[in-house]
Amino acid sequence: MMLLKRSLAGLGSLVLVAIIVALVAPKAVQAVVAAAVQVMNTSVNPVPTYDSGTRFQADLCYANGPVSQVLYCAQNPSASFVVPTVTSSGAAVKRLIVDNVSGICASYNNPTAFIKAVRLEGQFVPDSVANSEPAAAHYVPIVGPAYSYVNSPTAGGGLSSVPETDYSYGQTTRFSFNPGDTVTLYHVFFWPGSSATDGGCYARIDGTLATQ
Repeated sequence: MMLLKRSLAGLGSLVLVAIIVALVAPKAVQAVVAAAVQVMNTSVNPVPTYDSGTRFQADLCYANGPVSQVLYCAQNPSASFVVPTVTSSGAAVKRLIVDNVSGICASYNNPTAFIKAVRLEGQFVPDSVANSEPAAAHYVPIVGPAYSYVNSPTAGGGLSSVPETDYSYGQTTRFSFNPGDTVTLYHVFFWPGSSATDGGCYARIDGTLATQ
């Protein structure tokens, strides 16, 4: 009987210890997690923040040549945009961060000419000019295969029997521009000889307006 009482007493002690651990442990874990995610946001070491409505989007079109100038940018003739200085909520913009560029291109009347990249050009970020350059250029390569064909004689609209090459592209980026900068779209042709180039590119610019 004495052995049974001692066994029950020992079991009771173990249960009591388990209850105490169950009550104390979650608080300890919470304290550790809270300490892990705490970030100091001071005037000396500010934490970058983004206004809730600061997603940025712009559609651009650049054309060079008789066919593309007449047809390609009819819906969106602008090849440039100006980076906003304030958000829709009135917050001052510190920088535009472009995180994705995508679109389509087409070239005409020269099957030996290929559009190999699109270029976004604007002022330097944050405030320096490297190598005395007047502007900064960011390139997005077109890496997919081009699709070449000759338009039908009945295509109309200036495309009848015109040789055409089509492209698509898209890339995650990390480009930056300052508020008030003018950003302009161009395309980059590769071709042999000195024959004329005729082509255009659409671009969708996606990014975030940083406000701190």
